[in-house]
Amino acid sequence: MLLGRAWRVWVPVALLNTAVQALLVVPFATPAASVVFVLLALASLAGVVASVALVASAFRSALGGGRRWPTWGEWIAVLLLTVAVSASALAASWLVIPALVVAAILLPAVFGVPQRTAWGFGLFARAPLRGILLTLMTVALVALLWFAALMFGFFVTGWVGAALTWLVFGLVGAFILATWFATPRRDRVGSSR
Repeated sequence: MLLGRAWRVWVPVALLNTAVQALLVVPFATPAASVVFVLLALASLAGVVASVALVASAFRSALGGGRRWPTWGEWIAVLLLTVAVSASALAASWLVIPALVVAAILLPAVFGVPQRTAWGFGLFARAPLRGILLTLMTVALVALLWFAALMFGFFVTGWVGAALTWLVFGLVGAFILATWFATPRRDRVGSSR
């Protein structure tokens, strides 16, 4: 299983991102147009981008894709996807779920291993049932994460709530990415490609 082959990267990255995100809550800066809050938000964004890029690169490497470090283009793609998900959260909270699902579908295409990784939305053309089931599983898990974050926000606050939220996000997010990366690329039998 892909998670087992890449655990030396995704486990420490998930734990480090959890620690960073929890520490960013400690100053208790309220959302406002202040310099401190903007700097904390940018640091949080940088932590998420670094975590996603490093984990995706580790999955690619575990699949035999060679490079262990993301290229500049991959860093930019992860940054753009993260900004898009963040912007969807600012527009309407329910948009986060479809935005995260689209990001999970696109990341294997960005970090893909030729002849091994399902290439984003191309999976739906090659194996529609597999793509639909994987999408439904992703929607269910992301919706569960969204609900868990909401509950942590109500009942467990401060840095402890942030740490628990980001730990769960890291573990479930790694599982979701691993399932999309590990979905093998198989062309249809009799295809003229």
